[in-house]
Amino acid sequence: MSSSDRQSSTWGGMGRWIAVASELPCAVIALLMAGQIIGQSVWGPSGGTWGAIIGAFVGFAFGVYSVYLTIGYFDRVEQQAQQPRKYMPPMEEILEDVIFDLESTETDADEE
Repeated sequence: MSSSDRQSSTWGGMGRWIAVASELPCAVIALLMAGQIIGQSVWGPSGGTWGAIIGAFVGFAFGVYSVYLTIGYFDRVEQQAQQPRKYMPPMEEILEDVIFDLESTETDADEE
């Protein structure tokens, strides 16, 4: 394996982990903001604080679950990539009308 192949596979794998690592904080921040806005609009300034706290906890739970699902997806993709691919001819080749020229092979065998 050349160094450019090794480097490209390293960078490709790093993108997956960046996606996984960003899910949890993004979920926490998004639901913290949503909880603060909803709590402030419904219960006033103190409701904004409680809404932010509840939103942060819900965001953390949602983020952990999302990371769990994403890692499971990447594991399935990696397992499928390691399995050898089976050859499947295109549909045109499958539906092609094949003509066997058996008469010419019989006459060739008689001549020899």
